[in-house]
Amino acid sequence: MYSIFEELCRLKNVTPYKIWKETGISRSTLSDWKNGKSMPKADKLQKIADYFGVSLEYLMTGREKKFSDESAHLVAKIRNDTRLSEALSKYFELPDAKKKHVIELINFLSEV
Repeated sequence: MYSIFEELCRLKNVTPYKIWKETGISRSTLSDWKNGKSMPKADKLQKIADYFGVSLEYLMTGREKKFSDESAHLVAKIRNDTRLSEALSKYFELPDAKKKHVIELINFLSEV
């Protein structure tokens, strides 16, 4: 996992220090991962995946099976927007007829 983390750092031109400052994941934790002293916990892995806009699967394996880059970016946006996450949860509970109305309303509003 750490080699993928390092590659993402190179690709995005960021340092582990910057990630430490922006995510709150301590330097010692990053160092322990690098040296194999500990494995990252799920919440910290998610923070890093969100930071880079990739899925957990990509962060762990370097392969993206489920999402395109655009989809992974959208997933990260949804996770970071509490109101949108709540709205989507409510949307998925609606019957199909009401879902259709929601989509029609969104399309109408995007044209205005």
